[in-house]
Amino acid sequence: MTRATRRGATAQFLSLGRRLSPARRDPRNLLQALCLALAAMGTTLLVWGLQAADAAYDGRDARTSARQPVRAAAEPGARATARWWDSRDVAGDRSFSVVTIEPLAADAPLPPGLPRWPEPGEAFVSPALLEAVPAAATRYGKRAGTIAASGLAEPSEYLVYRRPPRGTSVSAGPGGIAGIVGYGTPLPEVSDFGSQSFDRAESDVQLLLAPLLGLPVGVLLVTASRLGARQRDRRLAVLHAIGAGRSVRARVAVGECLRPLALGTAAAGVALMVVTVTGVRLPVTGHEIAAADLAPLRLWFPLALLPALTALCLSFAALHLRILPAGGNRPRPARDRPSAWPGYLCGIGTLLALWGAMIGHLPGVRIFMLGLILAMAGLPPLLGRAAARAAVRLTTSGRGDAARLIGGRWASAHPGAVARSCASLAVLLGLLTQVQVLITELTSEARHATALAERLDGRLLHVSTGTGDERAHAGFLAALGRGDRVLRLEPGTGGAPPVLVGHCRDLAALAPLSACPGTEPAPAAQAFRERTARTEALRWMSFGDVNVRAAASRSQLTGGEGDYVVLTQRPDGREHVSRVAFATLAAPSVEVPGDEYVIGATARARIAGWVLLLAAPGFTLLALTGAVGLLHAYLDRADELRPLAGYTSGARFHLRTAWWGMGVPMACALALATAFAGLLGAVNLAFLAPSGDSPLPLLTGGLVAAVVLCTGATVAGGLLSSRFTHRWVPRGD
Repeated sequence: MTRATRRGATAQFLSLGRRLSPARRDPRNLLQALCLALAAMGTTLLVWGLQAADAAYDGRDARTSARQPVRAAAEPGARATARWWDSRDVAGDRSFSVVTIEPLAADAPLPPGLPRWPEPGEAFVSPALLEAVPAAATRYGKRAGTIAASGLAEPSEYLVYRRPPRGTSVSAGPGGIAGIVGYGTPLPEVSDFGSQSFDRAESDVQLLLAPLLGLPVGVLLVTASRLGARQRDRRLAVLHAIGAGRSVRARVAVGECLRPLALGTAAAGVALMVVTVTGVRLPVTGHEIAAADLAPLRLWFPLALLPALTALCLSFAALHLRILPAGGNRPRPARDRPSAWPGYLCGIGTLLALWGAMIGHLPGVRIFMLGLILAMAGLPPLLGRAAARAAVRLTTSGRGDAARLIGGRWASAHPGAVARSCASLAVLLGLLTQVQVLITELTSEARHATALAERLDGRLLHVSTGTGDERAHAGFLAALGRGDRVLRLEPGTGGAPPVLVGHCRDLAALAPLSACPGTEPAPAAQAFRERTARTEALRWMSFGDVNVRAAASRSQLTGGEGDYVVLTQRPDGREHVSRVAFATLAAPSVEVPGDEYVIGATARARIAGWVLLLAAPGFTLLALTGAVGLLHAYLDRADELRPLAGYTSGARFHLRTAWWGMGVPMACALALATAFAGLLGAVNLAFLAPSGDSPLPLLTGGLVAAVVLCTGATVAGGLLSSRFTHRWVPRGD
């Protein structure tokens, strides 16, 4: 044989591994290939996710740094070319920046994303805000256009640039109003922009992605390595007996897995390359990643796929380097009683979790988490035993049904197969339940602010003016409706509490008055006969007690410093007052008392959506792993149904056998796992996180997804075993 026609030894061993795999028509071989392809898809998604997170953070940081204002005070000798001030507004459960800008020189640089300076009374609004709140087009002034992508940290950001209306101006002074010389500074620790977005660090995303996708990929790879283990172990033992070393056995194993791994990598890689070119709006969270941010992945992502595929092949080969001893025919002693450690472990963990929840505080949380881990570790074997006992009970009541008898007896004899199939699902479902409850727990301030906001119903508003322009204040008061009550919250002097100033009938709109206060400040507890939600709101605005003083008319509320308290009877009160404020004041801010606590809590609760988004692919892979593992274990015993194949010609018998052998035990196990996860979640809600979200939607969704997959595996098992047993012929390995 010439060198040109001779194939290398490695190529021959790879080809040998591909040919030594079970027969192509054997459905168990297809299941193994499916596991390997899914593992490759999960790895490809993990690689893409890590690279996409890095690219998205780099792009966001670059745009955020480019629009940071350079304050004149930070540049010695520099002359301010514009005024810049950031206030806050709220849309739904998101807070965002409303930036007031005003040029001081003809050559003042434009903020990134704006084609021109807005005229007085005009505003540029981000596309995402316009899509979410159409009224924002004219709330902040006459619409001048939309902010370009170069001026937004991310496409889904809410942001407004506005210029004060004619007759008003912003001047350097209190409230954060600053003179600036331009834009573009190194990214500060705390951004000048308050737009709510996913503000977690990149390392947090990586710490979520790596285990939530890496663990399912590892489970899939190990499961695939043990599917068809009996035949593969015998083949490897033969190679070992004839002198083949570990290198040879590794190359044979690589040949067995290379094709499905390559197909899975290619399929997922092509789909993700399309996403890289077009950009993507992530489900659940609504977060959008622009195609421009993903541009670096068009080069680096394909280059990273080859090392990822190589790592998968080597990992699969490493699982087959050890030669397992062949099983003999000598009888083995049967274990009359199953191991007791899973029950002890799960019971002790449950008691620890209950004890930690009752203790509360940081030590209690740590004890609760320790108990949760112990309980989850001992749960899967107990689920397998419970499913086996349920199968026995169901079998004894159906002795006249051959399919029920055979399927039930098979399930009762193989509780380990059920335990392995539902182990990952049960553990992940339990952990995700606790994560959702803990993340959505509100702080005590947020709980009180939420209750206060419900009682106020948006009818009491806190309006910050930003500047002390008396003429603008008078215009604001004149533009309010006749039914609107207005009070002024003036700062106290000499360490005294703030003073609430207003006409007596306006003060009476807060709560019944004991008597109309005089011109000298008096404590609110003396002025009002009772405490109401509106008087309580004053404590949120002033961060403590307030004094009360009467004013003869509204004209006395225009001078000096202080914010306004507006009580409106309009159903759209906040929208109405916001429009009036932005049309008359230079740099206003309109909010409901306590808004900042509620917004902060909801921003933290939105992290639960990210956890669910990142966990969903891993949960799906684990569910598929469980279904494939159970189906393969069932098909391994399908040969035993061959004697019955001559008595039935249809697939109904095999479907019923698969239902009683796989479907019913898995349904029992998953129902028990869901109930146990719900029990621990209820304990968490009752003691540690009373204001957290209920985990019922998550548990219901996880259970439905798992049941659908197991139902598919049951139907597939029945159909495949029907075809497999009828086609069975004796053949050597």
